[in-house]
Amino acid sequence: MKLALRRHATTLTLVLLAASAAVVVLVVDRDVVTTDEAEGRKRNLLEAWRPADISELTLTAGGKTAILRRSPPDSIGQKPWTVTLDGRTHPADEQMVDQLLGTLEFATAERRVSADAADPSALGLGTPRVIVELVMGARRERITLGGSAPTPQGAMYAEVAGRGTFVVTKQLATALDLDIERLRSRSIVPYLSTQLSGLRLEGEGGTRRFTKAPWGGTRGDGFRFDGTTPEGTARVRAEAIDRTLIALGKMQADVFLSSDEATASAKPRVTLTLLPRDAADAPAIIELGGDCPRTKLTPSTPRAAQPPGEDSAAPSGNDDPASSLVVAVRREPTIAAACVPASVLEALTRPVDDYVDLWPIAAPIDEIVEMTWAGAQTLDLAREDAGWHQRAPEDRRVSSDAGRALAQSLVDVQAARIIPAGDARGLESPRATLKVISTPPAFGQQTPGERIETLDIGAPVGEFVHVRRAEDGVILEIPRAEAEALVPSELAVRPLKIFSFRTSQIRSLRLEVGGRVQRLQRTTTGAWDLVEPSAEGLVADIGLATDVAELLAGLSAQRWVSADAGNGYGLARPRAIITAEIQQDAEGGNSDAARQTREIRVELGAPATSGAYARTGESPAVFVAPASLETAASRLLLSRAVFMPPLDRIRQITLTPERGTPTVVTAGPGGLRLTSGPLHEGAEATMLAAGVRDALNGLLAEEAVSLGAPTAAQGLDKPRLRVEIALSPGDVPEGPLRFTLGAGDVIRGTTVYYARREGIPATYVIAQSRVRPLLEAAGIR
Repeated sequence: MKLALRRHATTLTLVLLAASAAVVVLVVDRDVVTTDEAEGRKRNLLEAWRPADISELTLTAGGKTAILRRSPPDSIGQKPWTVTLDGRTHPADEQMVDQLLGTLEFATAERRVSADAADPSALGLGTPRVIVELVMGARRERITLGGSAPTPQGAMYAEVAGRGTFVVTKQLATALDLDIERLRSRSIVPYLSTQLSGLRLEGEGGTRRFTKAPWGGTRGDGFRFDGTTPEGTARVRAEAIDRTLIALGKMQADVFLSSDEATASAKPRVTLTLLPRDAADAPAIIELGGDCPRTKLTPSTPRAAQPPGEDSAAPSGNDDPASSLVVAVRREPTIAAACVPASVLEALTRPVDDYVDLWPIAAPIDEIVEMTWAGAQTLDLAREDAGWHQRAPEDRRVSSDAGRALAQSLVDVQAARIIPAGDARGLESPRATLKVISTPPAFGQQTPGERIETLDIGAPVGEFVHVRRAEDGVILEIPRAEAEALVPSELAVRPLKIFSFRTSQIRSLRLEVGGRVQRLQRTTTGAWDLVEPSAEGLVADIGLATDVAELLAGLSAQRWVSADAGNGYGLARPRAIITAEIQQDAEGGNSDAARQTREIRVELGAPATSGAYARTGESPAVFVAPASLETAASRLLLSRAVFMPPLDRIRQITLTPERGTPTVVTAGPGGLRLTSGPLHEGAEATMLAAGVRDALNGLLAEEAVSLGAPTAAQGLDKPRLRVEIALSPGDVPEGPLRFTLGAGDVIRGTTVYYARREGIPATYVIAQSRVRPLLEAAGIR
């Protein structure tokens, strides 16, 4: 027994000795460079690099010192850096710290300086330019940059404590000799949006107080009002909160301010309070307002953006660089003041109404995976691969377009307002209950969640329908026509294609819009003849007529609305009626069938969100027709080429402004040239003549806007410019081409002039850009 004990004692002693040796290696000798480290880093200035052990870095440069310290792990396991400058500690710029550490990790020497030549005073090391001190576990590293070395160009001497003196490159010296203010975080906002439990905005724009809500998703981001304001606990509109959060991210310091500078310049317009999720963290309070002090501006400070369309050479009132920066003062949890982009104020001063979410469904269309209606009619759809699967009232596949259109119709519905619960009607026994399930995308290792939105939809009350949104409990008042999209029938998932035939099958078109009738007939060559209106000079525009024909031939509904709305949706008195005669395709080679035709008809009623309510002559079912169909059918389909002369027959052009001397442009062997007028000589005259030729070559009108005599508003009784073009004789004798330009206007988003050609009883509009060379040649600026 004693022998066994002695054996075990010997073993235990050896184990203890081995453990003690390990402790010596791991603890006592942690500052010793291992053989592998020495071999792998023999060209580096620092013999060892152990990132996990780095806890402090002190940088002295430009007569200032910054002390970087790594903080304990935060709530998500990160160990952020702080920087102490002039006795004050601030969050550090993590990217700049990483860049500095990377520089040190890979810093190498060009060559070693011999010990005999290493006189510190001669090498500038007695008055160092940069000092770097690094705490890495038990090791203490120090690098000192001194004076310039003879080669390579820009190189400097560097002393590494315990290793000797070296020559380092200009690139390394520059990377270490940085402005230590850059180590301070430029962000005035101390928390990320994911770290917030709520935020408040006070001042310009009103009182807006938001808190995180239990729902998630990328539209709405899970924010609601906190219940302390008249908005109650209503959901916050996604676009508005997104603008606010983006503004927080952009609140980066262009330049920091001292306390005195901030006190003198700050004129708060809005106060922002950020409430962190972690109860251990203090709220952040930031005031914004006041112009950045001029003494802090540099030549690189950006100018404020000019309003669109303004002449950059003209004074705008915003060309002061200070107008692009605003003072931000952070009061809590730490004090800081800086000039930040003034653009952040636009999002932070929006009125409270911009934040109230009036959309019943918040999920973006691409995140919706299920839609279920319960009530008098049941409808149940789920996303399946690239399409949709209807599970009730019958099991069948639904086309991708139809399913998407139905989902789109839900997210497009917008309420007129939120009403008090006591004013709600029709919700005692809801007409239907809608449930929408969506799956927001996951980020990183996060598992995607499931969001369920439920709506109770009341019976119509007059012109409105009241809808209860379960997520926040608010009652929405929605116009009756829009609310119909929330209670679709099985009709809603029928195929969206209305017509499907070839454009070439259309033999005639009749368009009745606003009491005006146009009729066109297809010719044997495939062109179009204008039958009505009928007047000398009026000719059909092939392109515009073909646009109508193509839209009609391939017409698809935006969505289905109702199986039979009677005379609802503005269809009792349609705003537009489009009729077409279609030539039937031959069947079995029957030539008589090839000559048979049928008539199709589309009526457009009241405007809808993305077009107009419509029905065909073959069915009472109501659908939403695309806006492009009404736009094309509402135009006068008159030729837009009536102002374009044959260039090869031009003899002379006379441009007569309302006031001033006429300009004459004459054709010659070298092309057009100005022969009289205020600007008819010199190089400028040559350029103006070339501009006139190019303008006439592309003088296509945008469209005809009226028939008969021009109106007073069109300004053609006292035209801005009269144009007369004399032509050489052609096959058919004809007089000069004359037209006039009247008042300016904006039509369908394009800046135009009203125009009229002699002999044609219609007024057109031509884009300003197309006629500008004619105006310039006539001296009209």
